[in-house]
Amino acid sequence: MSNYLSLLISMLAIFSLSGCTTYRAEKLPIVQIEMAEMIVVNEPMPAKTPLQIATWSPTKYNGRFTAMTAGYLTVINNCLALTRDSDEVPTKDNSLLLVLADTSFSWDDAQEVLLFEGKPYKIGDELYLGGGAFFYPNPNIKVKINWIECGLNKGWLGG
Repeated sequence: MSNYLSLLISMLAIFSLSGCTTYRAEKLPIVQIEMAEMIVVNEPMPAKTPLQIATWSPTKYNGRFTAMTAGYLTVINNCLALTRDSDEVPTKDNSLLLVLADTSFSWDDAQEVLLFEGKPYKIGDELYLGGGAFFYPNPNIKVKINWIECGLNKGWLGG
């Protein structure tokens, strides 16, 4: 037993003495660098998704649309639409996807203004528009927009 005790004391002495060596470090020069000013952002800024406007390209075979509708310009799921009442919450039951002939309008994204037939319309403005209603999908009408993203299954073809 005394052999184990002396071995243990010897090992403890070796380990304790091996950690007691002195290390002399060279002094490194202190270098100052300029840091750019940090800007703290509290909330992430979401990228604004451009408004989707459904369009179609009329041909001489489409005929003439003689119906008339009135509605309020609104946005549903980032798509331009018409809703029948300005006081109601727009839903797929009271709204139509606004589908305009691709050469009949322009959209000012910065001011959110639709320029149609020479008149400016903002979101919430009443719009009188000739054309025709339709349900989607409709194989006879080629609309340039992803209908699923808009969440509407009927539209107003105008312009």
